[in-house]
Amino acid sequence: MKRSFIAITGASGVLYGFSIIKAMQKAGFEVHTTAAAEALHNAQAETGVKYNSIEEMYKANGIENVILYNNNDLSSAAASGSFKMENYIIAPASMGFVGRTANGISASLIERCADVALKERRPLIVLFREMPLSTIHLENLTKLSKSGAVIIPAAPGFYNRPETINDLVNFVTGKVLDVLGIENNCYKRWEN
Repeated sequence: MKRSFIAITGASGVLYGFSIIKAMQKAGFEVHTTAAAEALHNAQAETGVKYNSIEEMYKANGIENVILYNNNDLSSAAASGSFKMENYIIAPASMGFVGRTANGISASLIERCADVALKERRPLIVLFREMPLSTIHLENLTKLSKSGAVIIPAAPGFYNRPETINDLVNFVTGKVLDVLGIENNCYKRWEN
């Protein structure tokens, strides 16, 4: 089975991570995942629900049948380059993650997996959610891009006339899958 590593950092936009996990499962991928402790706080703020754990956060948002790792477990299988993943997706990606990864610092499983993706030349998608961007942010995103990562801003289109938050999230999810060459119908495509 094809494997995908999908991580949720402490950036705002946990709904993007949830949506991408579900879409990758639907596409037939075995999903390996972790979330930063800060993701739990953001999920509570963004969904209005109090979660007692990362596991509870995932389950309450319809995410099941994933391989869930502790973000502090750098000895997990996912941390090894010999453990084959087809792709790595960081969604949402905080600028702290971007800065550390762009400079080769792997202090968490999320950062280590991104480092593995870069060193093994495997697809790495960095879906960042921040604005405005400082020059330092731009330089770090450029470093990641030059190292092989695909940088995607969490910026939905509006030509498809979204009516709900899910429409906005699904647009971005579809674009991530498009970049990976995975067929999807997550959003209405441009038509003249």
